[in-house]
Parts: sequence; C-alpha cells; structure tokens
Amino acid sequence: MDYSCRHEMDRINVVAGIIHRKGTVLLARRKAGGHLAGYWEFPGGKVESGETPERALARELKEELSILVEVGSLVAESCYDYGPQRIRLLGYFAKYLAGDFALESHDKIEWVPVGKVESFKLAPADVPLIRALEKIILT
Repeated sequence: MDYSCRHEMDRINVVAGIIHRKGTVLLARRKAGGHLAGYWEFPGGKVESGETPERALARELKEELSILVEVGSLVAESCYDYGPQRIRLLGYFAKYLAGDFALESHDKIEWVPVGKVESFKLAPADVPLIRALEKIILT
C-alpha cells in the first residue's frame, strides 16, 4: 500500500472528519453501488476549487450527514492510489455542533471505540488516520 505523497500534483484533495466523543469515533459505511461500497471511513469528501480544506469538510459533512461541525486541527495526511483515483486525504478533528444525522453517501454510521476501529473494513486511505489518532488518544 502506498500512503506517500510523492506525486501530489495529480492527486484529488479529499478531507475527512474525525468526530469523537467519550473515547469513540464516528465511522460511516459507503453504500452499495459507489466507489468503495461496503468500506468504512471517516466521513468527508472532495475539496472544491478555491475552497480551504476546513471549509470543504464543514460543507461535506452538512451535505453527507446533515450535521454542523466545528473543524479543528489536522490529525494526519494520507495519500493513496486507488487506480483510477489518486487521492490526498487530510483528516481533521471535527466537533459535532448540531443536526440530526441523515445518510446520503452512506448506509450506516457507528460510534466505535478508538482501539476497535481497525477491526472494521476500512477504506485504505483512512488507515494512516486511525493510526495517528490512536497515537494521540491512546498514549
């Protein structure tokens, strides 16, 4: 697996929200019929032209989950080559502020203890994010 960002220029910039509460983090499962169907991930999406990663994350979480968040600090970066898509994933802490969870791109969400996240079928680009998060929270 290639998590390095050697060829950054040809990558799609993507953001992910690490929403945590009481030792758990929010994971979302990609729904059937799309890219990475059945894989669990930290929810987020693509950064649009002219958008900061933080603004993109707030927008994507509103669009995908119908929630408002306050975007915090960067947790980790991961680059991954999915074949037709080469992404640069930036994972940020995000504090849930308001909204009733409604799923758009996912078919399930779950609050998972940080130490148990790797037992889920994770999207490959998300693996370095959970490893960085474990270092922050579990040490």
